[in-house]
Amino acid sequence: MQNLATNGNQRLKSSLHPSAAKLTTIVLLVVACTAPIAIQQYLSISPELIGAIGIPAIILFGFLGSVTVVLPVPVLSLVFAGATILNPITLVIAAAASITAGMAVCYFMGKRGHSRAVRAAETGQQNFPKPITNLYSWSTENVGTASFLLAATPNPVFDYAGFIAGAGRMNAQRFLAGTFAGKVTQASVIAFLGHTVGERINSIL
Repeated sequence: MQNLATNGNQRLKSSLHPSAAKLTTIVLLVVACTAPIAIQQYLSISPELIGAIGIPAIILFGFLGSVTVVLPVPVLSLVFAGATILNPITLVIAAAASITAGMAVCYFMGKRGHSRAVRAAETGQQNFPKPITNLYSWSTENVGTASFLLAATPNPVFDYAGFIAGAGRMNAQRFLAGTFAGKVTQASVIAFLGHTVGERINSIL
């Protein structure tokens, strides 16, 4: 009886962890999207101060989100929200460069066979459906194009891309160049949408 109770508690805890992680991610996304607009609208803070804080925050969160993999860092949501109050070109480049820098760290961890990188690469490949596994085989011969497509589109593969590329000894320059170009493209679209939506919200408020 005690074993059944223990097993039940363990199953309950394991089922709560994903829910808590999802809830935390949703809260962070909402705060990230609404806070910059609210600050701009209701607080008298100079644009220079916002820029001095916002861009370094984008760089920090982009790097941490790429390196840690499991940490729910809403960097692209910050790009969306910050597009109304920050220089969009600087914002896009900062986000793309920081994410690419994090991917570079993951790449070299995977290349050196770091235990954490190997586990992440194996977990990623095991969890991917067959079409994505086939894409991995294709990407080994088309590193730049594959990394661009992975970085430019929202997909679960990108979180593990650095570890997998490093473990597979893919060309580092092509991988990082494709990643940077893809993130510039993705962040540009998000910044444009954020600026458009932000202008609409400001006109309503």
